Amino acid sequence: MIKDIKAVIFDVDGTLLDSNGVWQTIDRVFMDERGLDFDEEFQAEIDGMSFHQVADYCHEKYNLEETPDELIVIWHDMAREEYKNNIDAKPGACEFIKHLKKKGIKTAVASSNSYELIEPGLTRNGIYDDIDVFYTAANLEESKDDPKVYLNIARELQVRPEECLVFDDIQPVIKAVNEAGMRSCVVLDQRSIDIYGEDKLKSKADYFIYDFTDIKLEK
Repeated sequence: MIKDIKAVIFDVDGTLLDSNGVWQTIDRVFMDERGLDFDEEFQAEIDGMSFHQVADYCHEKYNLEETPDELIVIWHDMAREEYKNNIDAKPGACEFIKHLKKKGIKTAVASSNSYELIEPGLTRNGIYDDIDVFYTAANLEESKDDPKVYLNIARELQVRPEECLVFDDIQPVIKAVNEAGMRSCVVLDQRSIDIYGEDKLKSKADYFIYDFTDIKLEK
């Protein structure tokens, strides 16, 4: 899988960290408190959006009294302690990243989540210092399902697109990665399976895994 690869780009939630359940809980509580419907259609609509885009989307769609900035603060407060204290890496993720660093392969994160949550989550699991480049809600100018995101990361890492492998758990990102001329591996997180269907996710990616223990690490 990593033959001829010089850089690996990772999503975080549902890919590196087993955190999608936390966000489903937060979304459900937030929506229930406001008498709004929480369903798979809502989840599919926000997939790939940055934190700020989701806030703008929810503010406008549901005519919420909170401003987008206030919504972000609310979601941050609900999630911060979970990332710092409770969220674990996906099985095999830490070992895989350490293996990449040993092989001299560059690493990056592309996440629509905020840096303020990603940093404690990755630090808790001992892999924050192994990531070379971070693209998060703070510096994502486009949605995460825009090929430009991945081309910009490749440029910053000083590698060609065809030398990159991207791990993500949602279909729109896999499509963007393919359009960027990179190799893609879908991580079959249960949330994404529920939204898109396992067969559909597999069909769009070059590779698929359920977690990183599925990857055989060559010595």
